[in-house]
Amino acid sequence: MRVVVTGGSGRLGEFVVRELFAYTHQVSVLDTTKPRECLCPTYIVDLSKAHALQSYFKGADGLVHLARQRFPYTESGFNVETQRWQFPEITGDAERFNLNVAITNNVLAAAQAAGVKKIVCGSSLAVYGFYYPSIQITPDYLPIDERHPLRPQDPYGLTKLVGEKLSDALSQKSGIQIASLRFSGIYTDMHRAQLLERKQNPLIRGTGALWSYIDVRDAARACRLALEANFPGHRAFNICAPDTFMDDPTQELVRRYLSQVKDLRNGLDGRCSGYSVDKARAVLGFEAKLLLRE
Repeated sequence: MRVVVTGGSGRLGEFVVRELFAYTHQVSVLDTTKPRECLCPTYIVDLSKAHALQSYFKGADGLVHLARQRFPYTESGFNVETQRWQFPEITGDAERFNLNVAITNNVLAAAQAAGVKKIVCGSSLAVYGFYYPSIQITPDYLPIDERHPLRPQDPYGLTKLVGEKLSDALSQKSGIQIASLRFSGIYTDMHRAQLLERKQNPLIRGTGALWSYIDVRDAARACRLALEANFPGHRAFNICAPDTFMDDPTQELVRRYLSQVKDLRNGLDGRCSGYSVDKARAVLGFEAKLLLRE
Protein backbone atom coordinates (compact mmCIF):
# COMPACT_ATOMS: atom_id res chain seq x y z
CA MET A 1 0.00 0.00 0.00
CA ARG A 2 1.25 3.52 -0.84
CA VAL A 3 0.83 5.57 2.33
CA VAL A 4 1.31 9.25 3.15
CA VAL A 5 2.15 10.03 6.79
CA THR A 6 1.64 13.61 7.96
CA GLY A 7 3.68 14.47 11.03
CA GLY A 8 6.00 11.61 10.17
CA SER A 9 8.97 13.34 11.81
CA GLY A 10 7.28 13.52 15.22
CA ARG A 11 7.52 11.23 18.24
CA LEU A 12 4.82 8.83 17.08
CA GLY A 13 5.25 9.57 13.38
CA GLU A 14 8.81 8.23 13.22
CA PHE A 15 7.68 4.93 14.72
CA VAL A 16 4.71 4.74 12.36
CA VAL A 17 7.04 5.18 9.38
CA ARG A 18 9.29 2.39 10.67
CA GLU A 19 6.29 0.12 11.29
CA LEU A 20 4.86 0.65 7.81
CA PHE A 21 8.30 0.33 6.22
CA ALA A 22 8.87 -2.98 8.05
CA TYR A 23 5.64 -4.33 6.58
CA THR A 24 6.69 -3.36 3.03
CA HIS A 25 4.33 -0.42 2.59
CA GLN A 26 5.57 2.42 0.37
CA VAL A 27 5.72 5.51 2.57
CA SER A 28 6.19 9.24 2.11
CA VAL A 29 6.17 11.89 4.85
CA LEU A 30 4.75 15.41 4.97
CA ASP A 31 6.04 17.51 7.86
CA THR A 32 7.62 20.83 8.78
CA THR A 33 10.94 19.21 9.75
CA LYS A 34 13.10 16.33 8.58
CA PRO A 35 13.10 13.13 10.70
CA ARG A 36 16.14 12.01 12.66
CA GLU A 37 16.24 8.85 10.53
CA CYS A 38 15.18 9.25 6.92
CA LEU A 39 13.68 5.97 5.66
CA CYS A 40 11.50 7.38 2.90
CA PRO A 41 10.85 10.53 0.84
CA THR A 42 10.12 13.45 3.18
CA TYR A 43 8.61 16.72 2.00
CA ILE A 44 8.71 19.94 4.02
CA VAL A 45 5.17 21.27 3.69
CA ASP A 46 2.97 23.85 5.42
CA LEU A 47 -0.21 21.81 5.80
CA SER A 48 -2.19 24.88 6.80
CA LYS A 49 -1.96 26.06 3.17
CA ALA A 50 -4.53 24.10 1.19
CA HIS A 51 -3.22 24.87 -2.29
CA ALA A 52 -0.91 22.29 -3.88
CA LEU A 53 -1.42 19.70 -1.13
CA GLN A 54 -3.19 17.31 -3.48
CA SER A 55 -0.05 16.68 -5.52
CA TYR A 56 1.59 14.98 -2.52
CA PHE A 57 -1.25 12.45 -2.36
CA LYS A 58 -1.22 11.51 -6.03
CA GLY A 59 -1.25 7.73 -6.36
CA ALA A 60 -1.59 7.15 -2.61
CA ASP A 61 -3.86 4.41 -1.24
CA GLY A 62 -3.75 5.41 2.41
CA LEU A 63 -3.13 8.29 4.79
CA VAL A 64 -1.99 8.36 8.42
CA HIS A 65 -2.68 11.87 9.68
CA LEU A 66 -0.66 12.74 12.80
CA ALA A 67 0.42 16.33 12.10
CA ARG A 68 -0.54 18.88 14.75
CA GLN A 69 0.80 21.73 16.81
CA ARG A 70 1.19 20.96 20.50
CA PHE A 71 -0.69 22.73 23.27
CA PRO A 72 1.83 23.54 26.05
CA TYR A 73 -0.70 23.16 28.88
CA THR A 74 -1.08 19.45 28.17
CA GLU A 75 2.48 18.99 29.47
CA SER A 76 2.71 21.48 32.32
CA GLY A 77 -0.71 23.01 33.01
CA PHE A 78 -1.88 20.88 35.94
CA ASN A 79 -1.98 22.37 39.44
CA VAL A 80 -1.59 19.48 41.87
CA GLU A 81 -2.75 21.48 44.90
CA THR A 82 -6.06 22.57 43.35
CA GLN A 83 -6.37 19.46 41.15
CA ARG A 84 -7.27 21.72 38.22
CA TRP A 85 -5.89 22.40 34.77
CA GLN A 86 -4.80 25.94 33.98
CA PHE A 87 -4.89 27.57 30.55
CA PRO A 88 -2.61 30.64 30.67
CA GLU A 89 -2.20 31.13 26.90
CA ILE A 90 -5.76 31.90 25.84
CA THR A 91 -4.77 33.68 22.63
CA GLY A 92 -2.08 31.15 21.77
CA ASP A 93 -4.41 28.23 22.42
CA ALA A 94 -7.05 29.78 20.14
CA GLU A 95 -4.46 30.12 17.38
CA ARG A 96 -3.33 26.52 17.84
CA PHE A 97 -6.94 25.35 17.78
CA ASN A 98 -7.59 27.16 14.50
CA LEU A 99 -4.34 25.89 12.99
CA ASN A 100 -4.92 22.26 13.94
CA VAL A 101 -8.49 22.26 12.64
CA ALA A 102 -7.34 23.87 9.38
CA ILE A 103 -4.57 21.29 8.96
CA THR A 104 -6.94 18.37 9.46
CA ASN A 105 -9.54 19.85 7.12
CA ASN A 106 -6.93 20.53 4.41
CA VAL A 107 -5.33 17.10 4.66
CA LEU A 108 -8.64 15.23 4.56
CA ALA A 109 -9.85 17.28 1.58
CA ALA A 110 -6.61 16.72 -0.34
CA ALA A 111 -6.69 12.99 0.37
CA GLN A 112 -10.29 12.73 -0.85
CA ALA A 113 -9.55 14.69 -4.02
CA ALA A 114 -6.61 12.39 -4.79
CA GLY A 115 -8.70 9.25 -4.40
CA VAL A 116 -7.23 7.94 -1.13
CA LYS A 117 -9.34 4.99 0.08
CA LYS A 118 -8.23 4.51 3.70
CA ILE A 119 -7.40 7.10 6.37
CA VAL A 120 -6.14 6.81 9.94
CA CYS A 121 -6.35 9.95 12.08
CA GLY A 122 -4.60 10.47 15.39
CA SER A 123 -7.24 11.39 17.95
CA SER A 124 -7.07 11.25 21.75
CA LEU A 125 -8.85 9.96 24.83
CA ALA A 126 -9.09 13.68 25.64
CA VAL A 127 -12.24 13.80 23.47
CA TYR A 128 -14.22 12.34 26.38
CA GLY A 129 -13.51 15.48 28.41
CA PHE A 130 -11.80 14.00 31.46
CA TYR A 131 -8.15 14.65 30.57
CA TYR A 132 -7.97 18.46 30.78
CA PRO A 133 -11.24 19.83 32.24
CA SER A 134 -11.63 23.42 33.44
CA ILE A 135 -14.47 22.29 35.68
CA GLN A 136 -14.09 18.80 37.08
CA ILE A 137 -16.41 16.21 35.56
CA THR A 138 -16.55 12.46 36.02
CA PRO A 139 -17.40 9.57 33.70
CA ASP A 140 -20.99 8.38 33.40
CA TYR A 141 -19.68 4.84 33.79
CA LEU A 142 -16.49 2.78 33.80
CA PRO A 143 -14.77 1.42 31.85
CA ILE A 144 -15.23 4.15 29.25
CA ASP A 145 -15.99 2.76 25.81
CA GLU A 146 -16.49 4.51 22.48
CA ARG A 147 -20.23 4.96 23.15
CA HIS A 148 -19.58 7.27 26.11
CA PRO A 149 -20.66 10.91 25.53
CA LEU A 150 -17.89 13.30 24.40
CA ARG A 151 -17.61 16.44 26.57
CA PRO A 152 -14.21 18.11 26.06
CA GLN A 153 -13.80 21.60 27.55
CA ASP A 154 -10.20 22.36 26.57
CA PRO A 155 -8.80 23.46 23.18
CA TYR A 156 -6.80 20.27 22.60
CA GLY A 157 -9.72 17.94 23.30
CA LEU A 158 -11.99 20.13 21.19
CA THR A 159 -9.61 20.00 18.21
CA LYS A 160 -9.73 16.22 18.36
CA LEU A 161 -13.52 16.26 18.57
CA VAL A 162 -13.76 18.60 15.56
CA GLY A 163 -11.33 16.34 13.71
CA GLU A 164 -13.59 13.36 14.33
CA LYS A 165 -16.61 15.35 13.11
CA LEU A 166 -14.71 16.25 9.94
CA SER A 167 -13.97 12.55 9.48
CA ASP A 168 -17.66 11.74 9.97
CA ALA A 169 -18.64 14.20 7.26
CA LEU A 170 -15.97 13.05 4.81
CA SER A 171 -16.78 9.38 5.22
CA GLN A 172 -20.52 9.98 4.83
CA LYS A 173 -20.15 11.88 1.58
CA SER A 174 -17.32 9.88 0.03
CA GLY A 175 -17.42 6.38 1.50
CA ILE A 176 -13.75 6.60 2.53
CA GLN A 177 -12.82 4.25 5.38
CA ILE A 178 -11.56 6.32 8.33
CA ALA A 179 -10.27 5.22 11.73
CA SER A 180 -9.90 7.80 14.51
CA LEU A 181 -7.47 6.38 17.05
CA ARG A 182 -8.09 7.81 20.51
CA PHE A 183 -4.63 7.46 22.04
CA SER A 184 -3.84 7.65 25.72
CA GLY A 185 -0.57 9.31 26.72
CA ILE A 186 2.12 7.88 24.43
CA TYR A 187 5.39 6.92 26.10
CA THR A 188 8.88 5.98 24.99
CA ASP A 189 11.65 4.42 27.07
CA MET A 190 12.68 7.94 28.07
CA HIS A 191 9.34 8.44 29.85
CA ARG A 192 9.56 5.46 32.22
CA ALA A 193 10.91 7.59 35.07
CA GLN A 194 7.97 9.94 34.59
CA LEU A 195 5.54 7.05 34.86
CA LEU A 196 7.23 5.85 38.05
CA GLU A 197 6.77 9.33 39.52
CA ARG A 198 3.09 9.25 38.62
CA LYS A 199 2.75 5.81 40.15
CA GLN A 200 4.01 7.21 43.47
CA ASN A 201 1.58 10.14 43.29
CA PRO A 202 -1.69 9.02 41.64
CA LEU A 203 -3.07 12.58 41.57
CA ILE A 204 -0.02 14.29 40.05
CA ARG A 205 -2.00 14.82 36.82
CA GLY A 206 -5.49 14.30 38.19
CA THR A 207 -7.72 11.32 37.51
CA GLY A 208 -8.90 12.00 33.94
CA ALA A 209 -6.41 9.71 32.23
CA LEU A 210 -7.42 6.89 34.60
CA TRP A 211 -3.72 5.97 34.83
CA SER A 212 -3.69 4.74 31.23
CA TYR A 213 -0.67 4.59 28.92
CA ILE A 214 0.53 3.21 25.60
CA ASP A 215 4.03 2.42 24.38
CA VAL A 216 4.90 4.34 21.21
CA ARG A 217 5.66 1.10 19.36
CA ASP A 218 2.22 -0.27 20.19
CA ALA A 219 0.65 3.02 19.09
CA ALA A 220 2.48 2.73 15.76
CA ARG A 221 1.28 -0.85 15.33
CA ALA A 222 -2.29 0.31 15.96
CA CYS A 223 -1.91 2.79 13.10
CA ARG A 224 -0.77 0.06 10.73
CA LEU A 225 -3.51 -2.36 11.76
CA ALA A 226 -6.16 0.35 11.35
CA LEU A 227 -4.85 1.07 7.87
CA GLU A 228 -4.87 -2.61 6.91
CA ALA A 229 -8.29 -3.38 8.44
CA ASN A 230 -11.55 -3.36 6.49
CA PHE A 231 -14.73 -1.84 7.92
CA PRO A 232 -17.40 0.55 6.65
CA GLY A 233 -17.42 4.29 7.26
CA HIS A 234 -15.74 6.18 10.09
CA ARG A 235 -15.07 4.47 13.41
CA ALA A 236 -13.31 5.61 16.57
CA PHE A 237 -11.17 3.33 18.73
CA ASN A 238 -9.70 3.68 22.21
CA ILE A 239 -5.98 2.89 21.98
CA CYS A 240 -4.21 2.24 25.27
CA ALA A 241 -2.66 -0.62 27.19
CA PRO A 242 -5.17 -3.08 28.68
CA ASP A 243 -3.82 -2.32 32.17
CA THR A 244 -2.93 0.77 34.19
CA PHE A 245 0.57 1.75 35.30
CA MET A 246 -0.51 1.60 38.97
CA ASP A 247 0.08 -1.27 41.42
CA ASP A 248 -3.33 -1.00 43.09
CA PRO A 249 -6.39 -2.69 41.56
CA THR A 250 -8.40 -0.38 39.35
CA GLN A 251 -11.60 -0.72 41.37
CA GLU A 252 -9.70 0.31 44.50
CA LEU A 253 -8.36 3.39 42.71
CA VAL A 254 -11.89 4.25 41.59
CA ARG A 255 -13.28 3.86 45.13
CA ARG A 256 -10.48 6.03 46.49
CA TYR A 257 -10.36 8.83 43.91
CA LEU A 258 -13.54 8.58 41.82
CA SER A 259 -16.19 7.52 44.31
CA GLN A 260 -18.74 9.68 42.43
CA VAL A 261 -18.81 7.09 39.64
CA LYS A 262 -21.43 4.54 40.66
CA ASP A 263 -21.94 2.69 37.39
CA LEU A 264 -19.07 0.19 37.36
CA ARG A 265 -19.42 -2.33 34.57
CA ASN A 266 -17.63 -5.52 33.55
CA GLY A 267 -14.00 -5.04 32.58
CA LEU A 268 -12.50 -3.44 35.68
CA ASP A 269 -11.04 -6.59 37.21
CA GLY A 270 -7.51 -6.48 38.55
CA ARG A 271 -5.49 -3.65 37.07
CA CYS A 272 -7.58 -3.35 33.89
CA SER A 273 -7.63 0.03 32.18
CA GLY A 274 -10.49 2.43 32.87
CA TYR A 275 -10.78 2.90 29.10
CA SER A 276 -12.16 -0.13 27.27
CA VAL A 277 -10.07 -1.49 24.41
CA ASP A 278 -12.54 -4.20 23.39
CA LYS A 279 -13.53 -2.49 20.13
CA ALA A 280 -9.93 -2.13 18.91
CA ARG A 281 -9.33 -5.77 19.77
CA ALA A 282 -12.45 -6.95 17.93
CA VAL A 283 -12.29 -4.77 14.80
CA LEU A 284 -8.58 -4.06 14.34
CA GLY A 285 -7.08 -7.12 16.00
CA PHE A 286 -5.09 -4.73 18.18
CA GLU A 287 -3.96 -5.28 21.73
CA ALA A 288 -0.94 -3.60 23.29
CA LYS A 289 1.99 -5.98 23.78
CA LEU A 290 4.57 -3.74 25.45
CA LEU A 291 3.29 -3.50 29.01
CA LEU A 292 5.18 -1.81 31.82
CA ARG A 293 5.24 -4.97 33.91
CA GLU A 294 7.02 -7.03 31.29
